[in-house]
Amino acid sequence: MNIMTDLLALLTHLSDGQFHSGEDLAAELDISRTAIWKQIKKLNIILPVKIISVHGKGYKIEHPMTVLNKNKIMGFLSAELQTQLNQIEVLLECGSTNQYLLERVEQNQLKNYVVLAEMQTQGRGRRGRHWVSPFASNIYMSLLWHMDISIAEMAGLSLVVAISVARALQKLGVNDVMLKWPNDVYVDGQKLAGVLLELRGESNSPCNAVIGIGVNVNMPSNVADNIDQPWVDIQQLLKKQVNRNEVVAMILNELIPRLQQFNDSGFCGFMAEWTSLDLLAGKAINIEGHMQLNEGVASGVDKQGALLVEYKGTVQPLYSGEVSIRPKKIN
Repeated sequence: MNIMTDLLALLTHLSDGQFHSGEDLAAELDISRTAIWKQIKKLNIILPVKIISVHGKGYKIEHPMTVLNKNKIMGFLSAELQTQLNQIEVLLECGSTNQYLLERVEQNQLKNYVVLAEMQTQGRGRRGRHWVSPFASNIYMSLLWHMDISIAEMAGLSLVVAISVARALQKLGVNDVMLKWPNDVYVDGQKLAGVLLELRGESNSPCNAVIGIGVNVNMPSNVADNIDQPWVDIQQLLKKQVNRNEVVAMILNELIPRLQQFNDSGFCGFMAEWTSLDLLAGKAINIEGHMQLNEGVASGVDKQGALLVEYKGTVQPLYSGEVSIRPKKIN
């Protein structure tokens, strides 16, 4: 075990908000009481949580918290998925969960692997944007999945991932979930989740997909000023506490069967499902990052997952670019 793994194990024991003696913690974690004291000191330095020490009682985290836990996530997974996933790894912190997996893909170390982090220091969104990743508040997850098809056949996969996230959120009780092409999840004009898809492999050979998913679960109010767009989180919408371990499992339960379907038959079978969730359908849009097209009316997607844009009587497919709903003119 490395130091971050040790710290996460200690934090998990303290997460109930009760006092734990140094002796009990040392016995449970099979380390010395001095090591416990040093780890408590380090946790207080690197994390935005406060662990207090009271003589005769032990150590106590100031506020109870839910920590991501591999075994609890596995318990919420379907029986079939429990056999298909090779590993679920929970990190206390990392730069980026996608980058963590990409580095291991290049070393050919992993296959069908999930990694989660309680905190990211260099979280990434689409088009190089920073993804705000406060500690133990949301879901920062990446899935490495081996595909039997080539990168050239992967068009539309990011939309399928977004559909999977939307369906999981609906099963949690979140209403009015919509998808903004290609893979952002919105409720009432506010972003709830996002997807970052990165592919590795040869152009005509089976490839690996690294699928990054970020979901706002309980965003701390003190980080709101760091977010440059309207946002919402699950607990605001449901008005109750949410178990992040269950949310992770529900997303995987929805996502992995769809990955297998996509692997077998591509995006065609998902077009109707996308249409039912399409936030942009029929709306006037602005487009950034496209050489010839900068506006039009969104008209659904094609069999490759490209956004169809109507402009001056013609319909053109948009394969990449940043799209926003055009504000209505005020007369």
